[in-house]
Amino acid sequence: MIKNIEMRNVIIVSGLLFCMYLFPQQGASKNDIIFTTNGQLLQVKVTKVTDGAISFVYPGETIVNEINPTKLEKIVFASGRTQDFGGVGGEVIVAKESPANASTFMEEAPMVPSYEENIMSVVPLDFKRNGKYDKTLANKATEYVIGLMSGKSNTQGVQVLDMGKAIERLVDSGFSYGKLRQSSPEQLRDALETEYILFVSIKENEKNGNPESDLMAQEVSSKNTQLERIINIRLYGADSEVESFEMDFSENVFLNKSTNGPNLLAGGKWKSSLRYLAEQLFASNVFTD
Repeated sequence: MIKNIEMRNVIIVSGLLFCMYLFPQQGASKNDIIFTTNGQLLQVKVTKVTDGAISFVYPGETIVNEINPTKLEKIVFASGRTQDFGGVGGEVIVAKESPANASTFMEEAPMVPSYEENIMSVVPLDFKRNGKYDKTLANKATEYVIGLMSGKSNTQGVQVLDMGKAIERLVDSGFSYGKLRQSSPEQLRDALETEYILFVSIKENEKNGNPESDLMAQEVSSKNTQLERIINIRLYGADSEVESFEMDFSENVFLNKSTNGPNLLAGGKWKSSLRYLAEQLFASNVFTD
């Protein structure tokens, strides 16, 4: 009888010990677990994840601690998601006081934009004359559009990336002329690192001035050239899949060969058309939505 009582007591004590072990484990499962490269295992609440630091607090505390991501192996979040880091070892950085409402924690790291907000990049223009890419005119038109946009965008809190910086970032990202024309707005945003991406293309084609066959018409046609100009402008905002603004513009101009000289297409007549399109872009209030 005594043995039975002792056995029952052993079972009860064992059950209590099991419950004492179980409850802390269940409570710990609500925390995030940080694995450091020097073997530490920290049960915490991760509040912020950036490229330079992981912020966290210990349960029951309001002090925010930080650790460099290079010091971590991985984080196992309470949700079950694992984020690997593969760091090189180190210690926790100095802690700092948390705001008064530190009891509200973020279960996952906030999304940090990969671009500079309220900055516009003008993609180097595609300028074709009679079906062939003209590098000289493309550079001139790109500089003109950047100057045009810079003068107007400041009134709406948007800055335009300098042409030199834009070219430098594209070159560093391995963009050639061919790749530039085949890339999506999202790919270009990753390279240029700006919120807004502006595309402009210009096509100018020289045609006969008059299709009529009578002698008077032929004489007029010999002295005049018809210039067809087609301009497309597209602006992409943070949603790179949908244009924030798009407009096509076309015009036909009759130019007199005797007064305009041989180089009819290089006269910069496209500038007035670009000014008109810029006015339409900023009148659409796309930057204030």
